[in-house]
Amino acid sequence: MKTIVLFIALFASAHLYAQDSEKRTSPFRGKLHSSGYGALTTNYSKFNGEDALFVGAYGGWMINHKLMLGLGGQYLISEHDGFGINAETNKNNELKMGYGGLMVEYTFFENKVVHATANSLIGFGLVTNGSRGSYDPETGENWRSSTESGFLAFHPAVNVEVSVTEWFRISAGGGYRLITSADIEGISNKKMSAPTANVTLKFGIF
Repeated sequence: MKTIVLFIALFASAHLYAQDSEKRTSPFRGKLHSSGYGALTTNYSKFNGEDALFVGAYGGWMINHKLMLGLGGQYLISEHDGFGINAETNKNNELKMGYGGLMVEYTFFENKVVHATANSLIGFGLVTNGSRGSYDPETGENWRSSTESGFLAFHPAVNVEVSVTEWFRISAGGGYRLITSADIEGISNKKMSAPTANVTLKFGIF
């Protein structure tokens, strides 16, 4: 399933790029136009076999109304049971996860009200198995981790986008969250990887 979704996303991106290239030149040719935007996004997917909701944000520098280079991140906000009892809090553990890194997005047919985008987030993340305890004024934290692990994340997506105003756009689409190199007891890389469906709100100068 993972291979099929990635192939579809890559094929769609390549097909859209080929069509767009017939009418438009490279974003790096001619006069350079700089702008930028920020985006708030929600992603529905599966996590450890359960329905999951991620929220995130990304944004950066936009080149010639087409190519955006910036940073982005996603954080798991839905609750998911962890594994074992936390020795510090004597409570059942929960699973938490977040990741972020470089974000690249390309806009196709940007002069149309309805157009398409393809983006990819590649970076690092952390998954923890822990629980909440009493607030610690010294550290400013109340999350007690039993076990945790870093990982590599790759999250490509293809979207349909609508320009609502000159400074606001909304898009929806799908992609795949691929997690590798995590090493934490009780949950595998495969259980953290899944197809995703997103809705995104963008604000800025396009």
